[in-house]
This record gives sequence, C-alpha cells and structure tokens, in this order.
Amino acid sequence: MFEGTRKLSVILPAYNEGNKIEQNTKLLKKELDSLNINYEIIIVNDGSVDDTLARAQKCESTNIRVLSYTPNRGKGYAVKYGMFHTTGQYRLFMDVDLSTSLDSIEKFWKLMCQNNYDMIIGNRKMDPLLQKVRQPLYRRVLGTGFTWLSSLMIGRRFTDFTCGFKMFTQNAVEVIFKRQKINNWAFDTELIYIALLHRLKIHEVPVEWAHHPGSKVRVRRDMLTSLYGLIKIRANQIRGLYQ
Repeated sequence: MFEGTRKLSVILPAYNEGNKIEQNTKLLKKELDSLNINYEIIIVNDGSVDDTLARAQKCESTNIRVLSYTPNRGKGYAVKYGMFHTTGQYRLFMDVDLSTSLDSIEKFWKLMCQNNYDMIIGNRKMDPLLQKVRQPLYRRVLGTGFTWLSSLMIGRRFTDFTCGFKMFTQNAVEVIFKRQKINNWAFDTELIYIALLHRLKIHEVPVEWAHHPGSKVRVRRDMLTSLYGLIKIRANQIRGLYQ
C-alpha cells in the first residue's frame, strides 16, 4: 500500500522480556510485512539479566537486528541507542508488550508520508473508547498528576506524555536525541520539550491501547525518579544544554 524508497525503522527497547520477545516480534514482523513497506526492526537489549538476549537473537533475519549492552541503562537510553543505529527516514519506538495496537503503525506511517510532521506521538486518552484494558485507578491518578506537572513545566498542554509509541523523521531524531539527557521515565517529556524548543511540528494521534499487568513500571519509585527528571529538564534548559 505504501511502497516507495522511504524506510521505517522500528525500535523495541527490551529489559527482561524473555517471556514475550520472540512471539511479539513475530507479530510485529507479520504486521509490517502486510503493509508492503521497506522496514527494519531493531531490538535493543537494555542489559537484561534473563534470557531476553538469547531469545531476541533467535528472531534475527534480513530486516531484524539485535543490539545489546550492559549494564541496564534505562528505557530512555535504550530508545536513544536504537535511534542512532537505524537507517530509516522514519523511526518509531514502541513497547515490546504491544500495549499499543499494531494497527497504529499503518496510521502513523501514512500520516508521516503524507504530511510534514516531525514527530507523531500516540495518545491513549484522546478517545477513552480505544482503551481496551484500563490501568488501575491509582496508576491513572498518579499519571494524571505527572501529566499536569509536565504540561506546566514545558508550557504547553498535552494529555499523554508517556505513551510508548512515538514516530520521528530522521531530521527530528538528529535534533532531539543528540540533546537528550534523561534515561528514566521522564525521557518522554524531555523529547517533547526539546522538539518544542526547536519548533518541530508535533502531531498527536489517538491509539488503541490495553494495559498489561506485567509492566516493568514500579509506580512509587518511577514517579519519584520522573519528578526528579522534570527538575533536571528545567535545569538542563537553564544551562543551555538543549540549544
């Protein structure tokens, strides 16, 4: 449907995902094959201590590569590492658990090819009917608080910063990820903030999403580190590190 010379690189950051990496990579490959596009899948093993690396390597093929390093550095670092080891004109990162419906890939790809967006971010809250399995109440409350603080910090309102489904042009990757400093769960906010500072064109798209109980997020710990991350983002801006 979208044949051409343009290429899509899909980055899968993975930490201790041995129980799902093979099956979900196969599902992702099947979806991408159905779109009849030029693509590559980059699995980034973020210092896993289970059998993620061995299972991921079983998936390697012409258009599936595995990158690995130790120790664990955080999702933000894994995404950045993957972004700079790809060749696609468009680059998408997504979660290994496939919380966001694979149908969103076609939607994002088409929007990128037909418009001049620099960055498209998935939004799980724009259409509540698309939330097939909702998060527990306490996570929704804490997430709402973090979203409010993030919007206050960057000076623009977004309703979903942390959805693990975002696509970038090659140029946007060069602008944003070369300046990225945050490796913890606040990195999503930092990416959006840097994009805004450089006047990149951001587009939000509602996505179908389902909560997975096995998420690696530890709410109390990660909320504290994320709040600290917001403070660091502001400090980085004052120091001119995003220029």
